[in-house]
Amino acid sequence: MSLGESKPHKRPSLPLHPDWTSEDEYVQSLLSFATTSDLFRNLCGGVHILDFLTREPDLYTHVLPQDWRDWFDLVTIDDVLDLLLREDLSKFENGPRQPDGRPTPPQTLLDYIRTIRVHYLQRQFQPVSDTIPDMPRHISVGMKTKKVHEVTNFAAYVDKLSSEVSERLQEPVSVVDFGSGQNYLGRTLASPPYNKHVIAIERRHHNIAGAQAMDVHAKLAKKEKIMRNKKEWKRQLALNNGMPTPPPEEQTDECPVPDVILSSNDPSTNEFDPSKGSMTYIEHDVKDGHLENILYPDEHDVSEYDTDVEHLSEYTNSNNPTEDTTHSKAKAMVISLHSCGNLSHHGLRSLTLNPSISAVAIIGCCYNLLTERLGPASYKLPQLRPNHPRLEATGSAYDPHGFPMSRTLESFTPADSTLADLPHASGDGTGVKLNITARMMAVQAPYNWGPDDSEAFFRRHFYRTLLQRILLDLGVVHQYPNDPADLAGGSITGRDTCGTPLIVGSLRKSCFTNFRAYVHGALAKLVNDPIDGPMIREETRDLTDDVIDDYEKKWGYAKKNLAVIWSLMAFSAGVVESIIVTDRWLFLREQDCVKDAWVDIVFDYKHSPRNFVVVGIKKETDDAPPT
Repeated sequence: MSLGESKPHKRPSLPLHPDWTSEDEYVQSLLSFATTSDLFRNLCGGVHILDFLTREPDLYTHVLPQDWRDWFDLVTIDDVLDLLLREDLSKFENGPRQPDGRPTPPQTLLDYIRTIRVHYLQRQFQPVSDTIPDMPRHISVGMKTKKVHEVTNFAAYVDKLSSEVSERLQEPVSVVDFGSGQNYLGRTLASPPYNKHVIAIERRHHNIAGAQAMDVHAKLAKKEKIMRNKKEWKRQLALNNGMPTPPPEEQTDECPVPDVILSSNDPSTNEFDPSKGSMTYIEHDVKDGHLENILYPDEHDVSEYDTDVEHLSEYTNSNNPTEDTTHSKAKAMVISLHSCGNLSHHGLRSLTLNPSISAVAIIGCCYNLLTERLGPASYKLPQLRPNHPRLEATGSAYDPHGFPMSRTLESFTPADSTLADLPHASGDGTGVKLNITARMMAVQAPYNWGPDDSEAFFRRHFYRTLLQRILLDLGVVHQYPNDPADLAGGSITGRDTCGTPLIVGSLRKSCFTNFRAYVHGALAKLVNDPIDGPMIREETRDLTDDVIDDYEKKWGYAKKNLAVIWSLMAFSAGVVESIIVTDRWLFLREQDCVKDAWVDIVFDYKHSPRNFVVVGIKKETDDAPPT
């Protein structure tokens, strides 16, 4: 049974919790919950970590219900994580106390956890085959365990899917890899046993150069050998900063030059074998979904596309024989392994914009790098999210390439809501939005947190938010608006009247051994800032170790509170990722030219949490609606 045909008939197109009877029922409930639940909105987009200790009352008190906080006081953070992520909630149905004597969590908390879990897209991973070949050592060089897992499983998935598309079309299908990077995936697909013809599109020249060098090691390409005049070469080498002449064993007429790589499967030689795989590199900054002008530049006036081709150049490790342009263009499938931000959108849109693209299989990541399509969000509780330049820059861009992609999310309005009730809606009261804070939380992986690393994670966040409190008290940052009567609100703290955040950035590992070390390490960076450094040095001159210790003693209780709310935020943000993935699937389903669309799980979450692939298959010519 074919992969492409089996998905729509064997199971729903989305990996849903068993409680749902259809995709449409799920989508309606998902979007209604996301736009009307105050608690979800506050945890996913309404809480910024720097604000945690800079308002009265603090965010923990302001956001969470009293009965939740009372229960959290009685348990450890590990108990909280177990409840959110692992516990069977039915065990709490037998009374106010558990068998060990501890009180049962509040019913409203249990209800919230159930609601979040049921709106998650499910992540149970099943490999596409029981016989996925292991990756040869000469292909896996330089790859970590995570990358080997991703490339091994996605290569097998792409191989099977592209074979099914090729069989349906009755013609070969090449693979176009968006954002190929070091090209681990493309190199694997071009090598045995897959032997695919791969076109890798990458904007960074050094990534292409590095990938080509690795192609040589993988025996996909040969080094070009250049003949040199031995005497002249030795003379130039000796004159180069007094460098000595190389030893006799290195004095040869043939000196390999690694930057220029030709293919061992080159059609211009007798070595070309159409049964073997090939690699073609295109250096290009993808800015939309148009590919015809990139794949076939000689046939297009590039000015007709909204794309930057100024720096377009091509590097070929192994070209197919020159195409006869009098015939129809060769068919291709666009793939991408963890394409950041809008690059995932460009890959999906390529299916609808290019006649030569017959299928797409896109795995996204870095949702925080998405742009916004519908403009700034509104909030039912505006004091939880004041205007902030970082949010405004991404939240009011109205970028046509941004989130959401689908008409369903663009036009969604809960039946029982008004404009004032829609914090995740656009200015006219319709459409689903997710701000950068919500999308940044969606790339967390709470199910992979262990006791040790989660404690270190929470400690780092606590140190940063406590430092922000110190900087606020010392006048390094300010709270806007700073109306003393505005006790319920306040705003994000910043270093100027625009609320620009003060960025500490990364610090050495030794800075996290204790709070004193953290403060000293952070200030050492901040006072070297060419603009704010002198002001920060002056304002913090009286900050002694005793003062630092006093702050830690005064606010130490908040460390657990911060860990609780951050855990709730990361747990809830799984729904944010579900919204983003569902939006991409809906976009494909809405297109007249698309025959099948579905979402699969292609990686084990413990190895690679961003494990959703969105797949679309275009209708054949006979299936297409009349124009």
